[in-house]
Amino acid sequence: MSAAGPDPAVPPVLRRARELAPLLATCAADTERAGDLDPRSLAALVDAGMFSLFAPGGLTGADRGLATSVAVFAALGRGCGASAWVAMILSVGGAIASLLGDEVRAQIWDSDPKAAVASVISANGTSRRVRGGWRVSGRWQPASGIRHAKWVLLGVPLEADRALALIPVRDVRIVPTWSVSGLRGTGSETVEVDDVFVAEDRIVSMAKAAVGGYTAQRPDEPFAAIPVEALCATTVFAPLLGMAEAAVAQAVDTVRERGAIAGTGDPRAAGSPATRMKIATAASLVDSAWLHADRAVGDVTAAMRARRIPDSAALSRIAMDAGVISTSVRTAVGLALDVSGMRAFATGNPLQRIWRDVEITCTHQLLTPDTSRERYGRVLLDLDS
Repeated sequence: MSAAGPDPAVPPVLRRARELAPLLATCAADTERAGDLDPRSLAALVDAGMFSLFAPGGLTGADRGLATSVAVFAALGRGCGASAWVAMILSVGGAIASLLGDEVRAQIWDSDPKAAVASVISANGTSRRVRGGWRVSGRWQPASGIRHAKWVLLGVPLEADRALALIPVRDVRIVPTWSVSGLRGTGSETVEVDDVFVAEDRIVSMAKAAVGGYTAQRPDEPFAAIPVEALCATTVFAPLLGMAEAAVAQAVDTVRERGAIAGTGDPRAAGSPATRMKIATAASLVDSAWLHADRAVGDVTAAMRARRIPDSAALSRIAMDAGVISTSVRTAVGLALDVSGMRAFATGNPLQRIWRDVEITCTHQLLTPDTSRERYGRVLLDLDS
């Protein structure tokens, strides 16, 4: 911030996310130990509306853009990967729920404009048609941020369609099963539902959402014009970008302070050409990840503005960009560990937590590079229509 005040070129929501990052970093170890967001982080994130960025009114004016949202989740990720992941997942849930009718939207947000919506998109449940809607049962995992949401969207098969059923969290059972090596603080527990009634107007058709079919119904929602896949693919990598930036910054500080590396002949780690090359490569890989993110976000933003669906080639390239980002970040963080030495693996060192969080994040199906490469290759070779 300059003496003249905040930079007007930085959207207020992004400025707020950057201000929150140091607090999230301070609380990150406690967040991990608790297996859920630290109360200090939670209160700050809720107050800033970070769990409902894509809800009606969540982003307004100059803030209302996908690029801004990705930058926000990345800024949060620089402080705490788990906090950024929960903010991203809950905000995307709000975007999907925003496709529903006015009456349902009022039920979700009229009494609480910052109400969060969790989601598990995989169709793990069962359903049967009844008068006025469906009876839904099943078990879904992982439901990131479920303890901080008032509603949850759960994937179910509906006759010839696949859908998301919107259910109040008070009507589900949260089963504590989240015991993992990374992203522990996301509290991504299991959700169980036993024969819960879901009214027809609380159903999101995935077939319809996959082709921008809610555009006419929701002209006020920019995300209605693009497939849900495109929205998810261009937000899921955002926390990774922030985590990678934090890892490289941590490594740079460590190398500056580190003494001699055995076998190199240099009195300081920074004097080692090999170390400098690894630092430079890591930083360049993060830059490359951002360039791919910018391209993917640009493609989706152009489609949103034109109110058109990206074609198969564009969707495949967006998926490919997500896979490249995943690979670049994993390699960059690995190099950050290399130059930091054994000290990076001390339990009190933030770098080892970032590494574990990155590894778990990169197992997400939208960030698996082999799948996206195979898909993009098929498109380039005209094997798919």
